[in-house]
Amino acid sequence: MGGRLTKYSVSFAVFRRLIRAWWTEPVAYGTQVQYFTRRTMSKTIQVAIGIGTGLDGIVSLVLLQPAASTAASGIAMATFAALQIGWGLAWCLLPWPSRRFSLAFVVSADIAIAAVVLLDGSWLFALFGWYFFTLMSVYMMFFDGPKVAAGHAIWVTLTACLFVTVVDSAAQPAGPHLLVLTLVWVVPMVAAPLGIQCGIWALRNDAYESVTDPLTGLLNRRGLQLHIGELLRDTAATGTDVDVMVIDLDRFKDINDAFGHPTGDKVLIRCARRIKAAVRGSALVARVGGEEFVVIDLADADQAERDCDRVRDAIAAPADPPITASVGVTSVAAADLWTPETDSGAVLDAIIERADRAMFDAKRDGGNATVRIRR
Repeated sequence: MGGRLTKYSVSFAVFRRLIRAWWTEPVAYGTQVQYFTRRTMSKTIQVAIGIGTGLDGIVSLVLLQPAASTAASGIAMATFAALQIGWGLAWCLLPWPSRRFSLAFVVSADIAIAAVVLLDGSWLFALFGWYFFTLMSVYMMFFDGPKVAAGHAIWVTLTACLFVTVVDSAAQPAGPHLLVLTLVWVVPMVAAPLGIQCGIWALRNDAYESVTDPLTGLLNRRGLQLHIGELLRDTAATGTDVDVMVIDLDRFKDINDAFGHPTGDKVLIRCARRIKAAVRGSALVARVGGEEFVVIDLADADQAERDCDRVRDAIAAPADPPITASVGVTSVAAADLWTPETDSGAVLDAIIERADRAMFDAKRDGGNATVRIRR
């Protein structure tokens, strides 16, 4: 019995952590837009949303508006259709909308849908409402984040409760049966997008872990190859050079032998943080081996020399146990790393190997030194 309770406690703790992380993660809107923009997909996605929104308005106006049972619901449906057509044109013709635009799009649609459902009071228009509420739920979970979607879910639930009070009880199921029927339709519609978002969060977290080093939180070799394109995408045609720095901790094995692997792990974490703090924010920093790190950044001759010195000084700063590092540096033209015909991964590996040779030259000189190999 105790084992079963422990199992349930662990499962509940994992679920609670998942929900907490899902709720507190940054708003997705800017992240998704940046993702699409970097891959030149933003206009395609934008037009697709616009066409879908406009078609929803046209279908509502042509097929549903004539079926309105009251003048008020007919006006509400026509207003909803006009809003959808207008928003569709805005999505297609204007630049990618701001977050305020997105929220205005959501709020206006939610209010118009609720008005149509409540003013008509028929199950036909209720089905229309749940369908469009679901579409808006998917949009919000993808672009506006969980907090906006949670507010939307509350709005849908309130609309459903009010619908129960205004539906024609003489022609429809009444009392508890009507409430149960309404909840059967509403709860899955509200819960499904939340479940989808939790699944997306879990998959995204797994994808993140696949490109990061679990000990230090830096990129791993695969993550370095995936992110190099973002660093170089806008620089390949400008003649910019890229510096590749390989950093290897001196006599790290002695620390593991003398103090044990837990202390060695702490040294690696400490050095990873110091390297990250010593270089520019634009730099890619990765752990690619046991005690070997790689830094890649756009080249600036003076800046590169200062970065190397700062990295070595930061690692060698007083700490217990103390440690130093050997650094090898080389550079490569951005155009050699980022062209459609080039296997950037293979070129990157070759450049890292060249910087690695420079690092071993620094080690042969006694360590705590920097060697640069010129192109």
